[in-house]
Amino acid sequence: MPYTETTELVRALRQGDQQAFNRLVMLYQEKIYNLALGYVKQEDEAKDLAQDIFITVFRQLDKLRDDSSFAAWLYQIALNHCRNRYKKLSRRGFFKSQPVDDPESGFTLTSDSNPEIDLERQRTNHMVRQAITALPPAEKEIILLRDIQDLSYDEVSAILDIPIGTVKSKLNRARMSLKKRLTKLM
Repeated sequence: MPYTETTELVRALRQGDQQAFNRLVMLYQEKIYNLALGYVKQEDEAKDLAQDIFITVFRQLDKLRDDSSFAAWLYQIALNHCRNRYKKLSRRGFFKSQPVDDPESGFTLTSDSNPEIDLERQRTNHMVRQAITALPPAEKEIILLRDIQDLSYDEVSAILDIPIGTVKSKLNRARMSLKKRLTKLM
């Protein structure tokens, strides 16, 4: 992978520069928070989850083999934390008490248009969230990474440790499944 600002920050952190970690968090916190929010659907829980992810990253930095692959490594840790937290919360019945149309559940649309258009967008947004939530975990994960997080195929491939061709085929199946669910909701 090419030399990047992230690579430089990881190297600085390894040399004891604590501010480098703060800058890494600033670079990735929004993406990691949004990924967490896609799993847990509640802002406070997503914030706690994102914080736990960065604590783990800080503690396990010595396990990162290649400084230039930090982003993929970070997302792998994030996905593992998200999966584990989702399972834990599911066992407790957390999601049964969370309304799917909760405006704090992520993917919020805003616009400067008229209320009728806003209402239609909210309905569409609600249906998409509901359909994504109902997907099997592997399909939901690849949709979140590629379509919601807007990561490249290469990045998704590195994060999930699967070939790009497999990413594309799994994403296609996940999108088809999402389309079927959306068609049923409409």
